[in-house]
Amino acid sequence: MNNISQNMTPKERISEYFKGNEVDRLPYVLMLGETAAKYAGVKVKDYYFNVDLMVEVEKYAIRELGAESAISKLTLRGIAEAIGSKIKYTEDSISYVEEFILDDYSKLGSLKLIDPYKDGRIPIVLEGLKRLQKEVGDFVPVGTDIAAPVSLAALVRGADKLLRDFRKNKEELHTLLEYLTECNLIFVKTVYDNFGIACGIDDPFISGNLISYKVFEEFGKPYLEKTIDGIYKITGQKPGLHICGKTKHLWNDIGNMNIGNFSVDNCEDIGELKQAIGNKVCIVGNVEPVDTLRYGSVDDIYREVKTCIEKASDSPKGYIAGPGCQMPIDTPIENIRAFGDAVKKYSKGAKIGTKCI
Repeated sequence: MNNISQNMTPKERISEYFKGNEVDRLPYVLMLGETAAKYAGVKVKDYYFNVDLMVEVEKYAIRELGAESAISKLTLRGIAEAIGSKIKYTEDSISYVEEFILDDYSKLGSLKLIDPYKDGRIPIVLEGLKRLQKEVGDFVPVGTDIAAPVSLAALVRGADKLLRDFRKNKEELHTLLEYLTECNLIFVKTVYDNFGIACGIDDPFISGNLISYKVFEEFGKPYLEKTIDGIYKITGQKPGLHICGKTKHLWNDIGNMNIGNFSVDNCEDIGELKQAIGNKVCIVGNVEPVDTLRYGSVDDIYREVKTCIEKASDSPKGYIAGPGCQMPIDTPIENIRAFGDAVKKYSKGAKIGTKCI
């Protein structure tokens, strides 16, 4: 057993952990994103559009909140905006789609493939990745992510229309999903060619809270797998995948996808996830972000972090502690710090396949 220094950088820790070596404690992810802007005294809208401020926010999150990664955040809406959906940016909250570009399928043929060097916020995201790699890339992993095709379709078509499309416009929807997959992979290739980074994937719309397994099989799974396999072909790296909401009925499918890790929402049991697919992929999660991290006490956070580590730290392909989803804006700073402190307390001497406590 290789003993590693107790003063590892986050980048060293995660590298050694996945080599199978013992490390000082488990890696963790905070899932902050825009949440961190307000703590650093930056308006969320400025975080989205000012590279200098975005970089300072990410550095603040590392220095003051204990973040173990840095992200140049495209957001779920980034590719949709590059395609033509209009995004509303407010001073102090997360952006949202104000106008969907594809309100009618008659417009589908006129949609062009994205130009990552010109369209939407993508040039800002690319500059952010460049700056973050230079300024913090030796200390923490740097990344970005994309919305998977079905979730992206909801952002160019509108959720209500997309739900009808699953029944009434299947042929057009398949054409749209092929197009969105291609747009996603253009961004993926640009990021990898410039920075050697494999994008992560978010796919909230395929959760069991929104669609049936039958719809997932027909529309969600094929294009999610095309995206995952496309990332692996371009980068040689297996991407991470996060899905909000109920996913237990998808675990067998997810476990057989070419992903490096799966981040599960807090509505599922991480111990059950470990038993289902922990021998296939690294699992991530899943402290409750609202009731526990946003509104709970420090003791609540310690208790739930400990429970997750007890259930999942011996997962055969590894375990990364984290929230079940992105931390809400206005989560108390002391709660964010308590999460990291609890991981440090309860996961000393972490090693893949070995229970920490």
